[in-house]
Formats: sequence, structure tokens, C-alpha cells
Amino acid sequence: MIRIDEQPAWPARPTDAIPRPGRNTPYEIGSMTGFASNHDIVANPDCTDVQVLCRQIRALKHRAASAELETRAFRELAEHIHEVFWMTTPLGDELIYISPAYEAIWGQTCQSLYEEPGRRLAWVHEADRERVLKAFKRDARSGQYDETFRIDRPDGEIRWIRDRAWPVYDDTGQLYRLAGFANDITTRMAEQDRMNELGETLACRERIEVFAALGAGIAHDIAQPLTAARGHLARGSTADELTTARTAARQADRELQRAGDIVRHLRNYARQGEPNLNQVRIDDLLADLHCLVDTAIRAGEVEYSVDVDESTAAAEISVDRILVQQVLRNLVQNAIEAHSGQSEAEAQRHIETSVRLTDDQHVEFRISDNGPGVQSGDDPFAAFDTRKCDGLGLGLYVGRSLARVHGGDLWLIADHRKWATVFVLRLPCSGQAEPAGPPPVATVSAVDA
Repeated sequence: MIRIDEQPAWPARPTDAIPRPGRNTPYEIGSMTGFASNHDIVANPDCTDVQVLCRQIRALKHRAASAELETRAFRELAEHIHEVFWMTTPLGDELIYISPAYEAIWGQTCQSLYEEPGRRLAWVHEADRERVLKAFKRDARSGQYDETFRIDRPDGEIRWIRDRAWPVYDDTGQLYRLAGFANDITTRMAEQDRMNELGETLACRERIEVFAALGAGIAHDIAQPLTAARGHLARGSTADELTTARTAARQADRELQRAGDIVRHLRNYARQGEPNLNQVRIDDLLADLHCLVDTAIRAGEVEYSVDVDESTAAAEISVDRILVQQVLRNLVQNAIEAHSGQSEAEAQRHIETSVRLTDDQHVEFRISDNGPGVQSGDDPFAAFDTRKCDGLGLGLYVGRSLARVHGGDLWLIADHRKWATVFVLRLPCSGQAEPAGPPPVATVSAVDA
């Protein structure tokens, strides 16, 4: 048994501190800061109590030394990192600790924040302040607080900050602190802005290239309704009956509206780079395609067929009708021109457009031909590459770009067992989505029927 006297006496000699069996002996426990150093111990022959006490004291000394080391390490870390470490009471109304990096980032002294803890978020930019304060009150105690905002420094400089917080619980599981990190991400945000500007510049450049490449085809498409409108107006001007003249005027107006739609679609795409999505039946797209390529098919003396079942033909997909018309027309036009160097004796000229709906909510248009095919190693999707001698070769490059702005893709199957060349245009049925399908390479090996 250990008894602590109210007025302990120090031993006269070191030997007096040694317990002896059968009597009370004053016992000195070394030199320890923060612990009792003189006890009366009821000694026993085995000195068991003394040994236990010594072990406990050694453990306490080790624990105290470890705590002091951890505290010193924490302060060294907090005072040398570039991020701001902070700790407050659960409501954030009392500041427990703020690391020195606060002064470098906020341009304020730590002491001023200890005096007014609420000022930490008071320097948030006016446009961000309400959002940040609401988020802190709502999310900090659940560990969900993670906000990016600007601060206004006293010198007028604006910095970007990412601020995070998480709850700290005591041994009983009660919330008693909020801790967090604040990072200065100004440089990162500036780099991101530069990357966004570069991306916009590249996107604008691509839109210009697409616009330029579509010019010839669009000019032809606009010329058709304008020519038809002129014909209707001419017929109406010579008509003897008012009803005939009115009918001709309505038909001319419809054709002019069609030409205006084409121009408007191109203008919007050139400005925004986004397709104008509308619900369109697949059979209407196929009818549009037939009107656009019928003259070229007849002139090229090519057999043309369409393979689509009734349910697929009646299905609606969300696409930009004008842009998809251009892609499909260009694919068929390429197939027609691929046959231009062949005689009828060499091969029967045949082009097929087939359509199928996939299980993952996409539609695939396949333009197939039995022409000479694509030479091994050629990349028909490269800008200015061409399968014909006198073209610019931007058709497939542009076609793929237009497919991708829809969230789809365009690729080539070069070793189909039935056709020499098969181009696959894949589009999401419900509008823009992540591109799917094979990787965008020049050729994809396949043995589809």
C-alpha cells in the first residue's frame, strides 16, 4: 500500500531511500517535473508496490515526453507549410489556432484574427461571400465543407482560396473542435483560365475549319431551295388564276425558309460550337439524305439502297438535323466519288445506307460501298487527306468533328467481309453524351456481316 504524507520528508542519505521490510521508510522517486517526489511507502518483502509505481512513473514520463515531441513537431509543421491550418470552436466563433501562413496569404496578422475570429471569412470577395458563409454553417460540422472562393487582401490583390473543414471529437464522441486547411490556389486558377482560353481558341479555330469545309456543300444546299423558290415565283407571276399564284408564293416562301434555316444553323454553330438538338425521325433523315444525293447518284450511275426496319425508321433521335444531313451527305458523296475511277466492267457500283439502334441507346448509320477501298496505312480522317484526286479531303475530318459535338463518333471499317469500305456514324439517341464506340483510329478491323 502506498501512502502520501501531507508533509513528506526528504531522506538524509541516498541509502535511506531504500525500503526495508517491516517498517515505514521515506522513499524518494528521482527528480521529475510535474510528479510527487517524496512518498512514505509501506514496504513489503517483495517490493511489488514500488516496482509497479516505478513502472507507472516511467510510463508517465515517456508519455509526457512523447506529447511534448508531438506538440513540437505539429508546431514546426504548421509554421512551415504554405497552407493555412486553422482550428475553431464548433460554431466557429472562437479561434483556437491559426498557422502563420495566414499572414502571407490573407495579408492580415494572426493576432488580429485571434481578436476577431469572424474576420477569417469576412475577407471573402463580395460575389462569393454569401455562398461561402452558408456552406460553412451548413457543412463544416459534417465534414462536407469544401469551397473555392476569392479573397480581397488589404493591398487590393485578389487571391483564390480552397477552404476545407472537418469535425474533431473528444473521447466521449462529442464535437468540440472544427479544424481545416486553406490553400492559396491563385496560380492554379490562372493556369486553368489560360487553358480554358486556349481551349476556346482551339474550338473556335476548329469551328472555322468546319465552317470553311462545309462551305461548298452548304452553298449547294442553299442553291437548291433558292432555285426552287425562283421557279415557284416565276410560275406564280405568269399564272392566270389567283389560286395558282398564291400556291406558288407559299411554295416559294417554304423554300426560302428552308434556305434561311440552313444559314441560321451554320451561324449558330460558328458562334457557339454547339449543335441545335431537336427530335427527328430517322426516316425523315433518310428522306433528307435521298433528296441531297439523288442527283449525284444518277450522274454517277450508282445503285443505291437503304436497309432499315420499320421500327427503327419510325424512331426519333435528338440531333441537329442540318449538321447530320451534311455528315451523311458527305459520306455518300465520298462513296460515289470513290467509284468514279471504276468502269462498270470492273465492278458493279453499289452503295448502301443501313441504320440500326443499339442496346446502349445509340443509333448507327452505316454507309457502305464496294469501291476500291482505302489503301493500307492511309488515314482518311486526317485533314487534307482525300480518297479522290481533286478534293480538299476535309469531309471525313469535318464529319468526325460534327459527330463528336453530338457526343458520337465516326470511324471506318476497312476489312468488312462484304463491302470494300464501311463508314459508321454513331450518335446518341437522346442528345449529347460521352463519345462511345471504337477508338478514333483510321481503320477498325471487323468482320461484320
